[in-house]
Amino acid sequence: MTIKLLIVDDHLMVREGLSAMLSTLDEITIIGSCSNSKDAVKMALAEEPDIILMDIRMEETNGIETTRQILNQKPEIKVIFLTVFEDTESIRQALQCGASGYILKHVSRDKLIETIKRVFSGETIIDQSVFHQIVNDYTRLSKKVTDTRAPVEEEKTFELTPREQEILQHLVKGLTNKEISTASNLAVDTVKTHLRNIFRKFGVKNRTQAIAQAIKLSRNSAAKVFF
Repeated sequence: MTIKLLIVDDHLMVREGLSAMLSTLDEITIIGSCSNSKDAVKMALAEEPDIILMDIRMEETNGIETTRQILNQKPEIKVIFLTVFEDTESIRQALQCGASGYILKHVSRDKLIETIKRVFSGETIIDQSVFHQIVNDYTRLSKKVTDTRAPVEEEKTFELTPREQEILQHLVKGLTNKEISTASNLAVDTVKTHLRNIFRKFGVKNRTQAIAQAIKLSRNSAAKVFF
C-alpha cells in the first residue's frame, strides 16, 4: 500500500528538499505541500493524506493548533512533527494534540523513512535524541516522591509499580507491544494488561496520551509518582 504524504513547513527549501528526497520511493506518494495552517487544513480535508509531516513554528497559527484542527475533523490522519525544537514541553503539547510522531530535522533519510512507515503501521515514535531528556526529567521527578512542599490539595498521585514504570519507559521510547514483551521478558498479553493499568491510573485512553501524561509529569513538580 502506498502512503499518501502531505508536507507542511513554512520554509520552501525544507518542503522542496523533503519532496525530492521522498518522492523517489515507490511506497510513498507526495500529495502536496504548503507553508501555512490555513492551506494545511484545507489540503488535509480535501486530499485526506495518510500522514502529515508538520513543522511546529509557522507564522500566524502554529503546527500544534493546526494539528488539532485537522484531527478534530479527520482523526484517522497521522501527524509527525518534524522540527528543530527538542524541549519536553513542545513534545508534550505535540503528543497531547494527537500527533503520532516527534522527530528532529537533522534526522537521517533512512530514519525519516523508517519513522513514516512505523507511524503508518500504528506506532508512536519519538526521536531518540530527545528520548533521553524525557527519561532524565522523568527520573528526576521520581526522586521527589518525598517532597511535601506543595499543598496537599494540589498534589496528584500516580501509584505505578516498578513493572509499570519499566513498561512506561519502553512506551515513551516508542516500542511496540511485541518489542516491550521482548525487552521486559513478559508475554504480550501481560504487557497489554500493564498498559491498561497505566492508562487507567493516568486517566487516558491510548498510548499517545499516556506518553504525553508521562512528559507532563516530568514538568510538574506538584505531581508525585510512587514506584
